[in-house]
Amino acid sequence: MIRPLIAAALAVSLATPAFASSSDEFRIRVDYDAAALETTKGAATEFDRIKTEISERCAEENDFFGVHPDFVVNVCENRAMRQTVRAIDHPNFTAAYIVDQSK
Repeated sequence: MIRPLIAAALAVSLATPAFASSSDEFRIRVDYDAAALETTKGAATEFDRIKTEISERCAEENDFFGVHPDFVVNVCENRAMRQTVRAIDHPNFTAAYIVDQSK
């Protein structure tokens, strides 16, 4: 079963960094396989897929920054992944996030 994360607690709603206009906001819909989260390997696979999806979207949404675009994309990715981990709220997914952060 695949659960879509949408709106409020179930979506990642991002505002661009503080130096951008606060009205610039976008949402990322993230689908994940809840059954895959029951194993550490499945959760790691879902985490990697979601992280890639978020990274691509952050790069697309922030391609207009000329100065230090990598910094802006990193801020976007970090914020989105933290919100996604909180929204999914599964121990195996959180563990995959912690491992990723320790790299």
